[in-house]
Amino acid sequence: MIFYKKYLIASFILLISFTGTIFAQFTITNTLKSNNSAGLKIGDNAYLTAASGADINGAGWLRLTEAKTNQKGYMYVMQGFPTTLGVIADFEYVQWRNVSDPTYFGADGFSVFLFNASVSETDFKLGGYGGSLGYATFSNPSGTTGLSGGYLGIGFDAYGNYATNTESRNGGSANAVPNSIIVRGPSSSTYSQSNTYLTRVDLGDRTGTLNAIRQRDEIDYNTVTTSRPASDVFYRRVQISITKPANDYVITIKWRKQNQTTFTEILNYTLNGTTYPIPANLKLGFAASTGGGFNFQEIRNILLTTPGNLRVDSRADFPFACNEKKNTVSFKVEVTNDTAAALNNISFTSKVTNAANTLLTSSQFKITSVSLSSGFTNSTIPTSNFTTNEINGVVGLAAKSSGIVTITGDYIRGVKANQTFKDVSTANTTEITDTDTTNNTATTTIDVKKCSVMSNPSMPARYK
Repeated sequence: MIFYKKYLIASFILLISFTGTIFAQFTITNTLKSNNSAGLKIGDNAYLTAASGADINGAGWLRLTEAKTNQKGYMYVMQGFPTTLGVIADFEYVQWRNVSDPTYFGADGFSVFLFNASVSETDFKLGGYGGSLGYATFSNPSGTTGLSGGYLGIGFDAYGNYATNTESRNGGSANAVPNSIIVRGPSSSTYSQSNTYLTRVDLGDRTGTLNAIRQRDEIDYNTVTTSRPASDVFYRRVQISITKPANDYVITIKWRKQNQTTFTEILNYTLNGTTYPIPANLKLGFAASTGGGFNFQEIRNILLTTPGNLRVDSRADFPFACNEKKNTVSFKVEVTNDTAAALNNISFTSKVTNAANTLLTSSQFKITSVSLSSGFTNSTIPTSNFTTNEINGVVGLAAKSSGIVTITGDYIRGVKANQTFKDVSTANTTEITDTDTTNNTATTTIDVKKCSVMSNPSMPARYK
């Protein structure tokens, strides 16, 4: 197995052994907030908003489609991962529009797809557009097969056609199912066997007409707005966990909405690995489409990592005013126990340093408060009377749970212009054998010149 983090400004690192041995660990992250697309294949109408000038560098999104008719866009991570490990795919998304869509009420949706890593960049092709969300078969143009080498296509469907057997999709409902999440299976060279409908979950209130359901804020945001809705108005963070306990793939999908601090499980499904043999290596990507209806469909803060261990995510997501004498900064650090055991003795360290990893002095930055979410079962982390910019303590977490440490302080123009400072947080424990230590440290870096938050090239910056 290969241990991978591919290097990006928004964070990929690649570590390959000289012998070709693959280690049972990998972490791939990218905030998608910057203008750097190294390690990504972005195609059709998709683009990074920070690269286009639609958002400032450090505050952007990957825009898969504009809020316009007949759009399609995709992105996939060019580095594959071994399927024996399973994978967690964690990301945020927003779907919104600045133009009224009184006929379709937002369409169509987006898909998260896994495909065989042996498919070359040249040979890669999307599946159908419109209701097929770039993954499944489609009858217009006639004979559009599913995504090249596709193994799994999870659709987040606002309009409702990804769940149907219309437009030559293989299996599903006879009628549209808006505001649903649908799983379709592998692509096949036999058109009638490609991308079989496997399962779905219908979200939210199902009373009323189809259009009444479409206008509810589940998959997408349905109030016309001149700018992207704030995260306290519409926010979705999704975690797709795929484990391989034997020959099968167990798929679990959770999400968290605006003003929520915990995830809700919304789908659990076992994909039969005998019926649908799992390739040795897969790649992960996103696709979105519009037809007669439309939305901006955007994602950011992707994290791919191994399940079943202790991990840390970190983030500080707001503009930084370089010209102010003092800026209040809050770093949010999420510690996750993804094991089946309760952990009571997790050591936690967080440091605010300069780019050279030297601790900032109190004349440069001063921690003023630390708060902990209710997710922790115990804590010795200090919450007041800070003499340095380093926090140390012990926390506890129940099995399959997480907690948030919020570190707030004042930056006092102590770092020279054109330089950076950062928060580096680490969590470790001896209570378990942690099979992947690549995700035990997270770094959030603030660029003093650009007045924006970006992730360190070596670690994730992703909690909101």
